[in-house]
Amino acid sequence: MFRYFLIAFLSLTLWACGSDEGAEIAPSGTAYWNNSSSVAAQKGNAAIRMEGTAGTQWQAEITEGSEWCSFSLSSKIATKEGTLVEGMNVLYVYYSDNINDAQRQATVTVSFAGGKQTVLTLSQKGQVNSPEFSTSWAEIPAYKEGTNFQYVTHYVNLNGKEVRNYSMCYDKSHKGALWVAYPLHSCYIGGLDRTDEWIYDPDIAEEYQIFVARAYKEYPAYDRGHQIPSADRTMTREMNAQTFYFSNQTPQTGKGLNQSIWMNLEDKLRKSYMCSDTLYVVTGAYYGNASKQATDNNGVKVDVPTHYFKVLLRTKSGVSGKWVNQCDASQLQTIGFWLENKAYSESQPSKAICKKVSEIEQLTGFTFFPGIPQEVKNDFNAIEWNLN
Repeated sequence: MFRYFLIAFLSLTLWACGSDEGAEIAPSGTAYWNNSSSVAAQKGNAAIRMEGTAGTQWQAEITEGSEWCSFSLSSKIATKEGTLVEGMNVLYVYYSDNINDAQRQATVTVSFAGGKQTVLTLSQKGQVNSPEFSTSWAEIPAYKEGTNFQYVTHYVNLNGKEVRNYSMCYDKSHKGALWVAYPLHSCYIGGLDRTDEWIYDPDIAEEYQIFVARAYKEYPAYDRGHQIPSADRTMTREMNAQTFYFSNQTPQTGKGLNQSIWMNLEDKLRKSYMCSDTLYVVTGAYYGNASKQATDNNGVKVDVPTHYFKVLLRTKSGVSGKWVNQCDASQLQTIGFWLENKAYSESQPSKAICKKVSEIEQLTGFTFFPGIPQEVKNDFNAIEWNLN
């Protein structure tokens, strides 16, 4: 049934963040989506954060999509105004169920006195959302059927354009992602701090997710280990907030792994392997014959992965100006990393944790980087990856 929720406008004193997608910095105020500009087909709400000089007048208008979005429960009110107060101000936009197959969009324009307008776009998925397997996305593994698999791609707005943030193959039986695939490029890296706000993934039913807004019961044995790292998505708040979906974490050994060699491997990707041509990354959790479990904040038990992996693809030069599918085998390089979910004595990545991508394909049953020649995945040169 088409219905609206109550409009809520409140002020929250929160940590300061940088400007987000679509938000043009003005002397008086800025506005940006709190978590994501892409929402599920089910009814819900999306929060707009506003910050600026206390006492500044603001106006908000739903300029597109007012038939399914509103600032009011009782009527279709598409405009709202107010005054900024100290700290952070939050304006909620409530939306109804999308019963249609296709995605739809709404536009909200926020204006500040003495400042520029900020135009924010809200995309709501439809009832039919096919797996995102574009051949132009080099990082996406080949599609694989699975009774409990759900394929999800999260998008963000970057400089007024909708771009992919990351994709995943989520296993509802393990309540964790088997792989998370994403491009790593400087356009995703900025100076924002971690949001640290763990929340449900809006594209996956909550019954198939665990609730870990706080640490696992077994902490410090297990961290909430990111698959796509928070530090890989710091250009906008929306990018970073999506890395804190429950679907993007698993119970990962803390000391000696997540806080050590795994963290340093992630850092090496950003500092040494990321390139102008783009580094393509697939990070995954392997459950094998998982026998251990961890406990979420509601007392729900979840399987603990036995291993973690990363597989990487890039051009050898890093500055070819070509897509990888335009390159021949001699211009490409791949490598895989395979680690047990345990504490390691060594803290730096080395050749000892490396495998051929084809070996990790055999272990996991997934086909990685299907658009490149198989020979590229059948070997790796540790020297090319600065590994001993």
